[in-house]
Amino acid sequence: MKAKAALTAFILMMAGSGMVQADMAFKQQSELKLFQHYAQASCLATAYSDGDIHQQAVSALNGYREFGGMPLEAYQELAEPILQWLKKDYATQAGQQNNLMKCIDFAESELVAKIYQGYTAK
Repeated sequence: MKAKAALTAFILMMAGSGMVQADMAFKQQSELKLFQHYAQASCLATAYSDGDIHQQAVSALNGYREFGGMPLEAYQELAEPILQWLKKDYATQAGQQNNLMKCIDFAESELVAKIYQGYTAK
């Protein structure tokens, strides 16, 4: 019985330490990575204008903005490029637009990096 209790305590301790590391990993991301994640979440919130994906994306973008140190104007400057990027043709073989791919590519684009660099140089 004691071995089972000790094993349970060990598993809980390891799971707890993993959660702490995951929590800290989010807070340790670079400013650029936080900005890119914000761009992706903002794109998803725009592409999926209602429902669970929209709500999750809005929650995520608020979190990334909270932990980021960029001026509000940098985040606002992403709005128009997102709308333009979502107009790109990313058709699947079935002929449907893949907005998730659009948003991933947008977040990793040179355009987002240039917006970021424009505000870090100031």
